[in-house]
Amino acid sequence: AQDAGQSWTRGILAAEAMPLSELIETLGRYRHGYLGYAPDVADLSVMGTFPLGDTDQSLQLLEAALPVRVRRLTEWWVSIEPA
Repeated sequence: AQDAGQSWTRGILAAEAMPLSELIETLGRYRHGYLGYAPDVADLSVMGTFPLGDTDQSLQLLEAALPVRVRRLTEWWVSIEPA
């Protein structure tokens, strides 16, 4: 927990076996507009570090690591779906 807190103060979200739903809800606090997810991917387990200052990069990392795709309807409406 201490390492996670220190990461957060540096603008990094550290995830260890975190549900994707929790990660997306946290990232959503750091970007404008809607950031959602399909129920089918909500329980996927996520491990890694994700930059809070660049949520688009965080979403790219998720797309590379998990069987998900990032769907952008507009700059302000983004959702995570099964790949």
